[in-house]
Amino acid sequence: PLFLLRCGRTAEAEAVLARVARTNGRPASAPNLSQAARSLGTPKSAGSIFRPDLRRRSVLILAVWLLVSASYYGVFVWLPVRLAGQGFGFLRGEAFLVLVALAQLPGYALAAYGVERWGRRPTLIAFLLLSAFGCLAFGIGSSVGFLAAATLLMSFALLGTWGALYAFTPELYPTELRATGMGSAGAAARLGGLLAPSVLAPVLASGFNLALSAFAALLALAAALTLMIAVETRRMPLG
Repeated sequence: PLFLLRCGRTAEAEAVLARVARTNGRPASAPNLSQAARSLGTPKSAGSIFRPDLRRRSVLILAVWLLVSASYYGVFVWLPVRLAGQGFGFLRGEAFLVLVALAQLPGYALAAYGVERWGRRPTLIAFLLLSAFGCLAFGIGSSVGFLAAATLLMSFALLGTWGALYAFTPELYPTELRATGMGSAGAAARLGGLLAPSVLAPVLASGFNLALSAFAALLALAAALTLMIAVETRRMPLG
């Protein structure tokens, strides 16, 4: 509706709001959209996600996406292969992979609850720190049960991290730049996925514990960068 209003298509905006109201069982009464359209004026150039008022948050959130992606693909692509070579082949078995996928569901559910109950940024930071702890947990024990639990914890925490990221990132941008912001975040994530097996390869080859520490450090750094984004978008009107 906001897009339609800014384009002067008031009747279409009213139709959308009426349909939303009917779907939610509410009266199909809307405010005076004609007056709202006049106050919005004509659409202006959106500018860039790196314009002065958005530059800091854009740099920080894109860095978070890159670090999370590098850690995610590094952990779930490299770690099972490495551990399977040490005699823990069950990590690559079909039945266990199903359990790993199922562990993601409560992670998403808790993230969905957390972003509304505690806020976007606190939920994201909490899941990032939990992911960092789960990564370090791989180096604490060597039993089958412990490694299985650590893997499930990582799946739970990292997918919760993605859930919080997807809720938080688009709300950092005004309507006219939201798609650009999310597209740039997706590009940063793909770059992180490329870096995981290439740039981090020397670290992975140097030692198991060093690699775990590196991934945990990347996740902890992502949490610190998120803390530096001085914006909480929960209950904040979209611009």
